Amino acid sequence: MSRQKGNEARVPDVAPEVVAAARWGDERAFARIVEHYQRAVFAIAYRMTCDAAAAEDLAQEVFLRVWRKLETFRPGEPLRPWLLRLATNACINALKKRRPVAVPMVGDGEGDAREPVAPTPDAGEVASRQEAAEHLERAIAQLPDDYRLLVTLRHVEEMSYDEIAAALNRPMGTVKVQLFRARERLRRMLSPILGEGR
Repeated sequence: MSRQKGNEARVPDVAPEVVAAARWGDERAFARIVEHYQRAVFAIAYRMTCDAAAAEDLAQEVFLRVWRKLETFRPGEPLRPWLLRLATNACINALKKRRPVAVPMVGDGEGDAREPVAPTPDAGEVASRQEAAEHLERAIAQLPDDYRLLVTLRHVEEMSYDEIAAALNRPMGTVKVQLFRARERLRRMLSPILGEGR
């Protein structure tokens, strides 16, 4: 479920000086924050809504909220968990208003927020990976909203348990239990496809 990026480490947080400048109203500094986090915010919104247009709208709403609430951000703390908490709250609120209408597919549409699968010489292996990825995407889309959010934050955005707990304002034990349940549900959904005898 992790992103296809080899040994590349996760993108570091924005420099504290940039955040400080943005807090003082520097629009160029804020533009750097948007540029730095727009892919992550869009990816969360897309996974939760299964709709590229809705995800774009949500991402814009998130960054408007960030701009308005930046003065409440505590300097010296990492920006990423705080910003992604705003993103997840926006998604949760949006999902309360409406239900997703489509199931995302790997490579489906221009708004796909993930990198393409790396090509290999073996076409059969590529097709098999593509099919497995599509089954996984469908299964994730069928999870309850809360489980889908946790799977997205942990396995797509590669957030630590600490970061998820901070972003969702939940105890870490709750996050771990809910993630375990989400993974178990995914395993049960995928076991007929994977040929597991259950």
